[in-house]
Amino acid sequence: MKHHRVSDQLVKFLTYVLGRRPDELGLILDPEGFVSVDRLLKAVCEEQDWRFVRESYIHEILMTMPGVPLEISGNRIRATDRSQLPKRTVAINLPKLLYGCVRRKAYAHVLEKGMAPAADPWVVLSSDKDMALRIGKRSDPKPVLLTVHCQKSMEQGVIFYHAGIHIFTAGYIPAGCFTGPALSPEKGTVREAAPPPLKPATPGSFILDIEKGTRPVSKGKGQKKEILWKKERKHHRGEKESFG
Repeated sequence: MKHHRVSDQLVKFLTYVLGRRPDELGLILDPEGFVSVDRLLKAVCEEQDWRFVRESYIHEILMTMPGVPLEISGNRIRATDRSQLPKRTVAINLPKLLYGCVRRKAYAHVLEKGMAPAADPWVVLSSDKDMALRIGKRSDPKPVLLTVHCQKSMEQGVIFYHAGIHIFTAGYIPAGCFTGPALSPEKGTVREAAPPPLKPATPGSFILDIEKGTRPVSKGKGQKKEILWKKERKHHRGEKESFG
């Protein structure tokens, strides 16, 4: 009974996402309303309640539960009722900035050639940085976050479309219409800022080096006591040997 109830809740959730609000998970459907099962699962498993969901579970639901309003074609899935999906319309009142991610290995190429569609049919952007990073991490655990300048892009002929409340799409973003982190000239990779050196909080204090497993010995009376203690120990040892 519990398994059936969980399956029923999952069906309702997937029907809502695929039939009404794919943008809530940062998903972009193709013109036929499909999204790849793999991309759907990555988005769904980001939700605390659905981290256990696997492709086999979805297939099991479709085979065993009657009247499920979902359909699979190859490696793609969609809702059977898509009448309430948000319409893809031209975005007029755009924010000044939008955000999108690219894979680290592709960053140098993107800087030179511009942002082009990768896994989705369009370049996917968001007005929310966290959502942009969430989408980007599905392709790269440490994606490069880019800031797209909307006005400059539109002057280059870019047309932006609404794909939900915080999601926007475009066919292409030309080079020079977005900014990102510095690129290392030697390796062609993202240059990561070096962490600042650790400084003692107060004069005379020291920082414990955990990696080397060493502990500096402070100078002063404590050190003298330690030396005297060692001498006394050797002295007593010598006495025992002489009396033994």
